[in-house]
Amino acid sequence: MCGLAVDIDGTITEKRGQGSFRLSLEAVEALRLLEDAGIRVMLVTGNSVMVTAGVARYIGVSGPHVAENGCLVYRRGTITHACHHTARAAARALEEEMSGILQPSWQNRCRLHDYAFTIRRGDPKDVLREAKMVLTERGLPAKLSHSGYALHVRPPEASKGLGLSIALRLAGLDPGCVIAVGDSAVDLEMRDAGVLLAAVGNADQQLLEGADIVLPGESGKSIAVLAKAILGR
Repeated sequence: MCGLAVDIDGTITEKRGQGSFRLSLEAVEALRLLEDAGIRVMLVTGNSVMVTAGVARYIGVSGPHVAENGCLVYRRGTITHACHHTARAAARALEEEMSGILQPSWQNRCRLHDYAFTIRRGDPKDVLREAKMVLTERGLPAKLSHSGYALHVRPPEASKGLGLSIALRLAGLDPGCVIAVGDSAVDLEMRDAGVLLAAVGNADQQLLEGADIVLPGESGKSIAVLAKAILGR
């Protein structure tokens, strides 16, 4: 194995779900052990590039890292744009039409392609349907998804698989020796990069059914289990 790509929220945190942002110390230690063993660790997340780069620095993982759900790839201070369009207009439309339901993420001020909203009230599936109707009525093409943490509005070409493919190319890694791990249905996109896809034990049902591997444990504990298996401990 030459590389591990991991989502952040719900994957290397202690728990999964809106408001659960505490990093799992077990997962952090596991990722550091992998790096020390020569296995390159990459973050692949819906967070902004600034948050992604900051988390990577303090955990101590080398990357390249993928931000904004595949739209940006960060490597040693340089940003590569995987997406050529932005969902800014779509995000503004949702702010106008659904202000009582959606709360713009504080990270939106430093996003370039993908924009996020927390859901103030209502079932995420119903909110997604309403958001799709708003964008259709306004003629604004965008990809909508819910990560378990936030509703994301992305350009149509956006994909974690696209961003991860670029990250692997920049790192000179063969996709066949990389495992990608996530917790939500959005993480299914990482398989498009040609990697082996794993799900943490408490992942979305769609990911549990679509992943190549389902790990024991939940969120960060699942990452610790995987690292021990890789390192033979």
